[in-house]
Amino acid sequence: MSLDIIKSIKQSEAEAEQIKRQSLEEARQILSEASTQSYKLLEQAQEDAEKEAKKIIQEAEKEANAEIEKFAAEISSECDSIKQNARKKLDKAVEIIIGRIVSPNGNS
Repeated sequence: MSLDIIKSIKQSEAEAEQIKRQSLEEARQILSEASTQSYKLLEQAQEDAEKEAKKIIQEAEKEANAEIEKFAAEISSECDSIKQNARKKLDKAVEIIIGRIVSPNGNS
């Protein structure tokens, strides 16, 4: 009977060792899968961040272009106003010059 007990103990130890090896292999597999998954999540997060950054840049460019167009219209309007004022003053300047060149009695 003691031989049967020893055999049973050895068999139990062998089974325990097999279970331990399987557990270690499963743990390695779980760690490997977790590592792979974490890299995938990191890559996805980076892609999402890049997409968001591009979206923000595009929106900022759109707003900047709208501001540029607004300022260009204002500047164009100011230029037109300055040109109109210059034309009015040009006519008056021509009258003054002609008045100085030509004497009041019609002689040069």
